[in-house]
Amino acid sequence: MKKLLSILLAGVILAAGVIAANAATIEELEARQAELEAEQEQYRTQLQDSNAAVEKQQGEVDAIVGQVESVTEEIQVCYQKITLLDSDIEEKQTAIDAANEEIEANMEVLRQRIKTIYISGDVSSLEIVLGAKDFSDFLDKIQLVQYVSNHDAELISGIQAQLDAISAEKAALEEDKAALVEEQTTLESKKTELNTLLEDNKEVLANLQSDAATAEMNLNLSEEALSGLSEEIQEYYRQQREALIAQQQAQQQQQQQQQSSGGDDDYEDDNGGSSGGGSSYSGGAASFIDAGSGWVWPTPGCTYLTSEFGEGRSYETHNAVDIGAGLGTPIYAANSGTVVSSNSSCPHTNYGGNWCSCGGGYGNYIWILHDNGYETIYGHMISTAASTGDYVQAGQLIGYVGSSGWSTGPHLHFELRINGIKSNPMNLY
Repeated sequence: MKKLLSILLAGVILAAGVIAANAATIEELEARQAELEAEQEQYRTQLQDSNAAVEKQQGEVDAIVGQVESVTEEIQVCYQKITLLDSDIEEKQTAIDAANEEIEANMEVLRQRIKTIYISGDVSSLEIVLGAKDFSDFLDKIQLVQYVSNHDAELISGIQAQLDAISAEKAALEEDKAALVEEQTTLESKKTELNTLLEDNKEVLANLQSDAATAEMNLNLSEEALSGLSEEIQEYYRQQREALIAQQQAQQQQQQQQQSSGGDDDYEDDNGGSSGGGSSYSGGAASFIDAGSGWVWPTPGCTYLTSEFGEGRSYETHNAVDIGAGLGTPIYAANSGTVVSSNSSCPHTNYGGNWCSCGGGYGNYIWILHDNGYETIYGHMISTAASTGDYVQAGQLIGYVGSSGWSTGPHLHFELRINGIKSNPMNLY
């Protein structure tokens, strides 16, 4: 049995040596992780700024498109008005032509009358009157001469007045048409300018959209690189935890052997098994570990749970408890153990439910492997008070409540793992 324990301890020492040998590498990985997280935040900011610029520029383009549409409608209205005026002008011209024809017809009648008078010997109105047979005939001839003269004058004068009125209306319509034509020309010029401005703004929009696409691509690449790096770091700490668990198992096996042999370290049987009483361990992932006593509530005075273990969510089952403690509330180690993983570089606070990959979503956190093999994780801290590799006592200050990582408000994400399986931490109390 002593030989078996020696081999097991040698393996533990070798594993510890591998971890120590990789210390510089893990430091480099964590430094690179911090760089990637900073780059990721920079790309996220660039993407947000680019999207805001795209939205603003899209608004400019939409406004110009609206102006172009409005001017186009105005041009169409001008065209319709000009069409109506052309119709009115055509009607006035028809009336003017008719009046001119009427005047010409009346002038022809007058010319024929004058011609007849001339042929008859240039008889004057006086001769017509003096040729009356009697007084009654005299009065009739005077009235006839006066009527003919007045009728001709009134006829010509009336037609001329009508012609003048129609001509004036036509002139007014033509002035209105000229004004509309000028307005239409101005609007066409304005539309051309707006179309040029629209094309320029569309080009700016296309460039901004390209910048946004580039920022999104860089962000995705950064997230992929960070994800791969996080897996490497998690694998390192997984190996470290396994080595520590193996060390604890070896120590317990040694104690059991000492107890079963009456304290004689040199006792062993041929079968390599324990010859004394007590429990025996058949290997595996620390299934024999008892939670034991001495567990400390991580946030004394703050016991309200805002989320219980096993709570169903749209994206996952919440396999931890959330303690509703205020921002800056001290957090204490639930039991003694070694800090096997931690993060203190997450810059986000109350990230609004958006995915923040800092610390794998835990933000600033402390991960403790306890002496009994259990593991507890304390997530979303505003800051930490312990570092990877530190040994902490039960009840020792390890950080402060925050809302870093993937969190929507100040609280403590308190998680328990037994043999690597997430379990309800409330069973410890």
